[in-house]
Amino acid sequence: MPARTPAAGRPRPGRAETPADASDEASLALPHERDQSTDMTDTQPDPQVQQASRDLRRGLQDTGKSAPMDKAYDRLKR
Repeated sequence: MPARTPAAGRPRPGRAETPADASDEASLALPHERDQSTDMTDTQPDPQVQQASRDLRRGLQDTGKSAPMDKAYDRLKR
């Protein structure tokens, strides 16, 4: 069965419709480029993260549930 081509005059999904749209698409950042950009972060540190850092430096125990959950998951996975 031959591949179907879009009908003339109908836009193709995921494709730029005009040259202006194509230039806009070319200037957009790819996902990994957005993840690495520094302008996506806040200029001020998060107060909760700063508090957690101070607590750990003071010797307080991390009360997060990630470690117990990891152990339970590993136990169930066997």
